[in-house]
Amino acid sequence: MRVIPFFLLAYIAALTGCIGPGEGQHHVFQLKEAPRVLTEELAVAKATETFKREGYKLEKWQLTRANNPASKAPDGTPDAYFERFSFSPNKGRVHFTDGDRYRTVQVSLEGDRLVCFMFYGL
Repeated sequence: MRVIPFFLLAYIAALTGCIGPGEGQHHVFQLKEAPRVLTEELAVAKATETFKREGYKLEKWQLTRANNPASKAPDGTPDAYFERFSFSPNKGRVHFTDGDRYRTVQVSLEGDRLVCFMFYGL
């Protein structure tokens, strides 16, 4: 019956945050004013700046799309590199690749601030 205690420990670890997605340091960008909607241009620019601040060299990394279908801004404009969350269009992710590995920056518009951080999924 050692199986049950193992699953119980794994369940408790997941609930307490020991297992699961993580996030890096939050980078907060103060905007001059609060935009009505987070544009792909702004999301990609600040995600790229966050990526550089985290020590990644842009000469080795490039923007890429996740395997998800392209998202659209609330006005219907398709997003090329910003993976906008359908449940919250002012939040999403920008992905980078060096050809072998992938890294993700999560972006969130919060009024007149843009908050970005490295997202470490499962």
